[in-house]
Amino acid sequence: MALLVVCVITFSPASHCQVDQIQAVITGIVSPQHAAEINAVLAAQPNVVMSRTDMYTKNLLIHALPECTLDLGAINTLIQPFGVSAHCFKRGPLAPSGQFKHLDPQACNCGPALNR
Repeated sequence: MALLVVCVITFSPASHCQVDQIQAVITGIVSPQHAAEINAVLAAQPNVVMSRTDMYTKNLLIHALPECTLDLGAINTLIQPFGVSAHCFKRGPLAPSGQFKHLDPQACNCGPALNR
């Protein structure tokens, strides 16, 4: 049985400049459920508006308020209990269109994943 979760977020035009986009490559994800567990922890962090962890692309996408303190070290501390690690961290303003490009796990110099 497949579980489909739809999340709709709307921003006023003025709020686009007030939201950061955080991206990273996550190594070690073993199932969609595993990705959902990781995502639940990240989405629950203060000042996180939205989080999406994708097993197939190995990409993490977070929309966060500027006050959000998540950086590569903090993300790795939060997800380490799941036996995964984040690499190729990127943070910047959310594009007005909301579009983004996936990070390429092959181009990311990722070390070995932790054991789950």
